[in-house]
Amino acid sequence: MKIESRLDVVLFSLVVTVITMVSAVALNYVIFPSVYLSRTVPGTIMIVTLVTIPTCLFVGSKIRENVRLSVELRRLVERDRLTDVSTRDFFFARMAQKPEAYGMSLMVDIDFFKRVNDTYGHLTGDKVIAHVATLLQRAVSPEDIVCRFGGEEFVVFLADTDHSAGAATAERLRALVADSPIDEAGTTLRVTVSIGGSLKEAADNIETAIQRADDALYVAKNDGRNQVRMHPIGNLRSDPARKIA
Repeated sequence: MKIESRLDVVLFSLVVTVITMVSAVALNYVIFPSVYLSRTVPGTIMIVTLVTIPTCLFVGSKIRENVRLSVELRRLVERDRLTDVSTRDFFFARMAQKPEAYGMSLMVDIDFFKRVNDTYGHLTGDKVIAHVATLLQRAVSPEDIVCRFGGEEFVVFLADTDHSAGAATAERLRALVADSPIDEAGTTLRVTVSIGGSLKEAADNIETAIQRADDALYVAKNDGRNQVRMHPIGNLRSDPARKIA
């Protein structure tokens, strides 16, 4: 029985009390002659009730608290606190469980994010990150993974999605962000994202797919931002120093 609510604690206490009471009464029939049962059975029921219910309520409450703490700890490890999407560590752990996964890897970067921070402050910048994360999470299926990869960057893995469908989804995500302004202190703030995509074949590792998506992202940003570009694109080489902020 999972003990996650107060009702669960009460049910746990009642179930344990009933089981204990039935066992204790049955034991009476084994230990005492039948002539004494009219006196021993009621006493047994009263003692079991007075002892077991408070004990079970206490134990059940502690179990419920431990379950809550366990869920919270797991959430801190698996979910990014600002955006409530997957953490980078959880993303790689999840992908490691399915190394032969097939799908589209998208690298999503908020355009001119430093300008947002410099103009409106870091608190507004956090709201922008959370806003984009929410849009991405709501726009994909439960089987897909949205991960905050770092700062204003996200990785989206579209499970069992081919190149054509992945490109279409990437364009839909780009348009969704562009068409979803943020109202901040009476100001309408519009943000855009650049997206690079790469197909992960079953034989590919996820790191390679992400690196190719990052290469495509660089091209999208270099071409003017608010763009979608899909790998392969020419003979673009991987070079972290070339990245545009």
